[in-house]
Order: sequence, then C-alpha cells, then structure tokens
Amino acid sequence: MNTIVSARTPAVSKMMLYHDLQSLRVFLTACEMRSMSKAAERLNIALSAASRRVSLLEQEAGVALIIRRPHGIEPTAAGITMMNYARDVLRLGERLQVNLEEHRSGIRGYVRVCASSSVLVQRLAQDLSRFVAAHPDIKLNLEERPSASTIDVVVNKQADIGIIVRGAEVEGLTVIDYAGDQLAVAVPANHRLAERPELTFNDILDEDLVSLENDTAVYYLLSSRARELGRMMKVRVQVRSFEVMCLMISHGLGVGILPERAVQPLADAMGIRLVRLAEPWARRDYAICLLSMDQLEAPTRRLIDFLTGSHASADEKGPSQHPLATPRE
Repeated sequence: MNTIVSARTPAVSKMMLYHDLQSLRVFLTACEMRSMSKAAERLNIALSAASRRVSLLEQEAGVALIIRRPHGIEPTAAGITMMNYARDVLRLGERLQVNLEEHRSGIRGYVRVCASSSVLVQRLAQDLSRFVAAHPDIKLNLEERPSASTIDVVVNKQADIGIIVRGAEVEGLTVIDYAGDQLAVAVPANHRLAERPELTFNDILDEDLVSLENDTAVYYLLSSRARELGRMMKVRVQVRSFEVMCLMISHGLGVGILPERAVQPLADAMGIRLVRLAEPWARRDYAICLLSMDQLEAPTRRLIDFLTGSHASADEKGPSQHPLATPRE
C-alpha cells in the first residue's frame, strides 16, 4: 500500500538532503536567470532535462517551487527557501572538491575574493601579491566586479570576502575598514582649468564630462552630489574603464573625476593634468565585507588579518602602479 506523506512531515525534510548537486544547480541557475532555457544553455544540458530536474525537486518537496509567467519564471516563497538551501549545498560541494584537490596538490587553503577594480588597482593587487608570496599554501580565486555586484556575491555566498568602495548599501554583512583613495579632476593639459591648484565639483558641472557607466561607484557618487546641488551633469561620453576614460579626456572630449593615485600613471602617459578636487566627499574609503567573522575558515581569516595589518605601510608606499590596468570604479 502506498503511503501519502505530507510536505510538512520529517520524511520529506529528510528526503531533501538527497538531492544531487546538478538538480540544485539547474534550479538555482533557472531562478537567478529567470529562464529555464537560459539555464539549460548555460549548463549545457537539454531544456527537457532541465525542466525534468526541477519538476522532480517540486515532487519531492511537495510544493511548487517556481511560477511560470509570460516573461519568465519566478521562485515561490518555498522556491526562495530552496534557493538558499541550494546555495549552501553547492558552496559546500565546491569547497569539498577544492579541499580534496588541496590534499592532492599540497595546497592547504582556498579563499574566494571579489573586489572593485578601483580597490584592485589602488591597493589590493599589491597586497594580494605580497600575501601569496608569504602564504604559498593558500590559493586565491579573485574576481573583479563593481561594488554593488561584489556585495551581492558575498550575500549569496559566491565569495568568501568582498572588497568595495564604501557608499553602496551594505545590509546583513560585517564590514571592516580597508584603506581608501582621493578623487581628482582630470583635464587635458591645455584646458583652461589645468593650472588651477584645486577645483570644486560645482566648477566643472558646466563642462562636458567623460564618465564611467551608471553601475559604478564613482558615477553613483557624482550623480548624487549633482542632485544635492540642484544641477545636472553634462555627460558627453560614458566608457567602461579608467584607461578609455583618460584616452577620451586626452583627446579633448571632456573632463572627468578619477581616483588620483590609481590613474596617475595613465595621466602621466597621456599628458593629462590631475587637479585636486576640493570636496569633503572626495576622499573615498574602501572596506572588506563578509557574512560573519564567526563562520570564517582559517585561510580567510589569515587573509583579512594580513590586509588590515598592511593598511598603514601600504598607504605610505602608495598604490600598485600599473599603466595598463582598466578599473571601472
């Protein structure tokens, strides 16, 4: 005789522990992309197979996990719970694979780091190079993203720590101070403002501006300050990197606001003048963000201790100078 089990009974709760990782990966990818077909394409499986895996998850859970709408799929309340569960299980599965590989190769630690490109060029690249030299037994997986996206991957447990430009909203994360930079106004060498010792933001709002894209910390900061002044920025060109931004400025397409020390090599190479931005908010602070200090594994804690301990000495030495770097914040 078949026994019907309620979705709320312990039997189903226990059964949830036995999902294979691929089914959870398909479900999570489909929910994040809002599309079963896109998830199937990304994971290189047939659409029918992807749909079948999600259907089996729903059967075992005894409750609908997704809603199919004309514009795509959406997770139900139970689906959101399953998404959180899937992230945890997949993270543990990935960590197990890494740890086993570490035993085979002799590496004894692994840390996933996500960081803003401004932080990478200004400070982090140099610090990580020193850390790897001092700790060859710890492997780093580094990914560059804008600050807002970095926060998202830390919240979703896709990175152990994120290093951001302060200003983006950070909720539910532990935040630790880590260095900073100073914004400056970049102008062509022959520009009428090039010989000024300093400039205010209001001084340049009548100028054509070369700017980064809207999702970057610099753009968000400047647009917010312009609104506070009751002004609009005259953005003439938007680009994806500091390198291209400096190139546009050197050709006279406008002026821009950039982290001074990070772009000094580019400015020197392209004949651009960097003028001090005389605003209290021109000093930007960097921060390390993570889910919880209590949940840190030893290699991650060692990296955080190294980064925070290197703060003063690195500020005195200055940033890593790399003229080909292309930061986006």
